[in-house]
Amino acid sequence: MAQQDQGGFTQQEKEGGRVLFIVRPARASLAFLAAAVLLGALFGLPAVAVLLNPRRHDAISLAAAFCALLILAGAVVAFRRARQGRSPRRIEVDATGIALPERHVPWSVVQGLRVEQPTADRQVAAGIYGLAANVAAQQRAAEARLLLDGPEGGAPLLVASGLGAAVAEQLRAAILRLKP
Repeated sequence: MAQQDQGGFTQQEKEGGRVLFIVRPARASLAFLAAAVLLGALFGLPAVAVLLNPRRHDAISLAAAFCALLILAGAVVAFRRARQGRSPRRIEVDATGIALPERHVPWSVVQGLRVEQPTADRQVAAGIYGLAANVAAQQRAAEARLLLDGPEGGAPLLVASGLGAAVAEQLRAAILRLKP
């Protein structure tokens, strides 16, 4: 089995003691994306066929089509969520603080920098359920986020997402090394 992409980052020294981090999130798991497309096609195409055929507009067929469309909607949401936050991100760090694309955060208000990994629900499964569990685990493996805890009461700021846990920890350590 091929090694799952965990993402990465590069670190470039700039003038004035600034350091530019270019974070490259991991690509979404191709198996997960393919499963979402397959699931959508398996349920979406028959639902559309029922809706387009006026002779199949009885209550049971329409109820089945409605359920199939709900599954299709779930597949679309899963596909979009898997691709969300996967574009490169630039972060500048210097003696004054961390400059995220959204805003600059001074070191004086930084309460912490932490890695958040989605929980992995480990279940023993065989057959198709085991395959689905493995595909979902591959996707979750590259969903760690690096969060910045700011002033008390404020929501944490997203520094980077779509990384493997090890890469997120390395990025966290590299940023904290620059803190005065």
